[in-house]
Amino acid sequence: MNLLEAPYPVFLLQENGVVRNPQAQGLPLPEGEFLQAGGKAYRVARLPAPEGTYLLLLEVSDLSVRARAYGSLLSLLKGLLQHEEPEGLLKDLIREAVAVVPGAEAGSILLREGGFFYLVAQEGFHEKLLGARTSLEEELAWYGLGVDNWLKGRPRVLKGTEIRHLSSLSTVEARPAFFEHGRLLEIQATLGLPIVLEGEVLAAMNLDSFSDPEAFTPLSLELAQAFALEAALLLKALKERQSLQEAARTDPLTGLGNRRALEEAFPHLLQEARTLGEPLALIYWDLNDLKALNDREGHAAGDRALKRLAQGLKSLSRRRDLAFRVGGDEFVSLHLGLAAEEIPALIARLQQGLPYGVAAGGLAVEGEDLEALLQEADRRMYRAKGGP
Repeated sequence: MNLLEAPYPVFLLQENGVVRNPQAQGLPLPEGEFLQAGGKAYRVARLPAPEGTYLLLLEVSDLSVRARAYGSLLSLLKGLLQHEEPEGLLKDLIREAVAVVPGAEAGSILLREGGFFYLVAQEGFHEKLLGARTSLEEELAWYGLGVDNWLKGRPRVLKGTEIRHLSSLSTVEARPAFFEHGRLLEIQATLGLPIVLEGEVLAAMNLDSFSDPEAFTPLSLELAQAFALEAALLLKALKERQSLQEAARTDPLTGLGNRRALEEAFPHLLQEARTLGEPLALIYWDLNDLKALNDREGHAAGDRALKRLAQGLKSLSRRRDLAFRVGGDEFVSLHLGLAAEEIPALIARLQQGLPYGVAAGGLAVEGEDLEALLQEADRRMYRAKGGP
C-alpha cells in the first residue's frame, strides 16, 4: 500500500526533502505529536519506512473541541466554587461558548425577570445591546419549538429564511436595540437554548453565526447544552445569593424590611423625590404597651399584634410607600408624594383600623441625615404618647 494515497494528510520525510499527499497540501510540517491548522486538530503518528519517515495526521478536531470546551467549563465551575461573582462568570461563559462551540461567532444570555428577559452578557455585539429587553411572548416566538420543549431546555437551530421570517414579526420600533446593535438582520444561523432550573426557565442563551446557515453541527448542540447546564448552575448560585441578601434585609416575623433595608432604600427614595420634585414623608410608629401585652397574654399575642401593625402599614401604603420594622415594637414608613399637612390624616387612618394602641410621629424629609430624621420623628412620636 502506498501511504501517500491514504484519504488523510500524510507527509513523507526524506533526506532530500518532504513529500506531501494532496490532503497535506497547505498544512505546515508537524513538529510534535499534535498539529493545529486550518481550524482542525490532528494527532501525528510517525511510521519509519525504508524510503523515509511517514507522518500520518489523524484528525481529532471533535475531541480537541470537546477537551477545550470542558476545560472552559471546569474553569468556570472552579470560579463558582471559589465564590467569584456569578454575574461576571456569565460574561466569561458566553465568551468561552462563542470561542469553542463550532460555528459560533457571537452570543448572548438573557436573564428572566418576571415577564421579561434582559440581555446581561454578550460576545460579538455592540456593548449598547446590554440591558435590551424582550417579553416572554417574544422569546417563546423566537424559540419556535413550543412551551413543552422550552420547559425541557431543548436546543433549537434556526437558519436563514426562518430567521428572516421571525425577524419580520418584530418591528424595528418594537425591538430597536436588537435591530440596531444586535445585527439581527445579519444572522445566518442561530442556536437557542432555554436555561432551565427546577422546571423553570431562568434565562435564554443564543449562539449566532453571521457567515454560514449550516454553521451548527450535532457537536455544536452537544457543547452548547453543556454550557447551558453550567449557566443554570451559575444562576442557581445567583438566586441563592439574592435570597440570602433578601433575608438579610427582611424582618422574619413581619416580612417587612429591617433597619438595614431602610438605610439602603432611603437615599434612593430621596433621590427619586428630588428628581420628581415631590415631597417625601417619614413616620415613626410604636406599638403601645407591647411588654404588658406579652406579660399578660404571652409572646404569641405580642407577635400577632406586631404582625397586625405590619399588615396595617402594608395595606395603608400606596405604590410608592415603604415600611420597615426597626426595633422590637418600632416601625418606620416612607411615603413618596405625601405632603407634611397630610401626615396626621394618614396616621389617624391607621390608628382607627387597629385594635391596639399605636403612637406615631411624622415629618417631611429635609436633608439627607437619616439618623437625625429618625431621632426627630421618634421625639414627635414620644410626644404623641403623652411624653414631654
